[in-house]
Amino acid sequence: MTVRKKAKLSVVVSNDKHRTNPKAETLHRIPNYPTKLVIYQLAASPYWWVRYYHNKRILRKSTKETDKRKAIEFAKRFFEEIVTGNLASLSTQQRNVSRFNDCADAMLEAQRQRMERGEITRITQDNDEWRLKKHILPHFGSCLVAEVDYFAVEKFLATLTKEKLSSATLTAYIGLVRKVLSYAQLRGVITALPRLPKVKREDEPRGWFKLDEYHRLVQRARDMAGEEYEVRRVEVKEGDETRAHLVTVKANAKNKQGVQVRRFSISKDLRNVIVFMVHSFVRPTDLKHLQHKHVAIIEDAEQRIKYLRLDLPKSKAHDGAIVTMKTAVNVYRRQVEEQYGLDKNRKLNKPPPNDYVFLPKQLNRDKALKELQQQISVVLSAAKLKQGAKGEERSLYSLRHTSIMFRLLYGEGIDLLTLARNARTSPEMIDRFYARHLSAEMNIDILQSKRQKKVRNEK
Repeated sequence: MTVRKKAKLSVVVSNDKHRTNPKAETLHRIPNYPTKLVIYQLAASPYWWVRYYHNKRILRKSTKETDKRKAIEFAKRFFEEIVTGNLASLSTQQRNVSRFNDCADAMLEAQRQRMERGEITRITQDNDEWRLKKHILPHFGSCLVAEVDYFAVEKFLATLTKEKLSSATLTAYIGLVRKVLSYAQLRGVITALPRLPKVKREDEPRGWFKLDEYHRLVQRARDMAGEEYEVRRVEVKEGDETRAHLVTVKANAKNKQGVQVRRFSISKDLRNVIVFMVHSFVRPTDLKHLQHKHVAIIEDAEQRIKYLRLDLPKSKAHDGAIVTMKTAVNVYRRQVEEQYGLDKNRKLNKPPPNDYVFLPKQLNRDKALKELQQQISVVLSAAKLKQGAKGEERSLYSLRHTSIMFRLLYGEGIDLLTLARNARTSPEMIDRFYARHLSAEMNIDILQSKRQKKVRNEK
């Protein structure tokens, strides 16, 4: 019997496949471009290769370059060719907003229509237009919308940081870039919104006025009524650059520098505005829209109640009526008397319902608000009240903060919800911003108060 031995089969496995795989240590992402755009090297080639994942496909190409810098430039051109080719398949309407500046213009136009419908305020529209023109379009204007990703916005954020802008302003700029990208997504130019960097934002409450400071401000506004001032543009050399600064000086000042931009005077209305805001809780934006038809004087002699009911247009998603302190009634009557005088019986002449309460002759209400802001800025500087004890900036809006702080300090038994509802805000916003400066020591009498014991009536 013959025994046959099985022959051993030797299997040779080729290792050529790994020569076409990327070397892990050479993988390099292109800065400020999508993360899926990379260059790498192969064992099978002396050249750098580029790879991009697009439309569920992996696109590869040899750069024909051994120099890494040149390979990166090739990768950028490769990406632009892909994006441009993709845009060619878009509709004409989509291609018209494929670049960031065109998309931003289209977004502003759509937003302008929302403003006309009353869905957003003119201030929001003006702020967006100004920010786009000031910083965003000079940086992103010529870019394709698809190129604006996390790293591109991070680079933009670095340029803004050099301008020493506040965290709130930086957040607003990033939010506006996101708004343009969201509009591009709606138009089908991009399929998804990229992640964008976040700025750590700290609440920055405006300053308020203590009682003695408030009285000093009112007195100063009354004394300065009628004084004329000029806003002048002065060229100042800062290092190698020359920048223009706006300065405000008295109209009769000697040796004035620069060129006059505008001229204004401190109006009699300013004193009334200051007192009215502190006793009515209104925002400056509410104040500029306030007409006589929005005001009702409520008096009840028996209950010794006197206040104004302000039925203002909706603002900040709030439309409830505001009730004021007693002093606001006196201020309103004084304002009406100064504007329309008294009749033969020494009673107030009834103002036209559609006339504005403050600065009624200025029909452009945005300009009216700017005039008041300009005037109070001058008065604050003259009274040395421009900044608070901790360096916080004070402005026209600080009067609203003062109004709320006075109720928290001097009001008896007022609850936060009632105060928030009347001021057209929320308890959370009062806690975060308006009452940020409130300390326990300010209300030490309430803190140390005791409840009165109830006496039982025994039969």
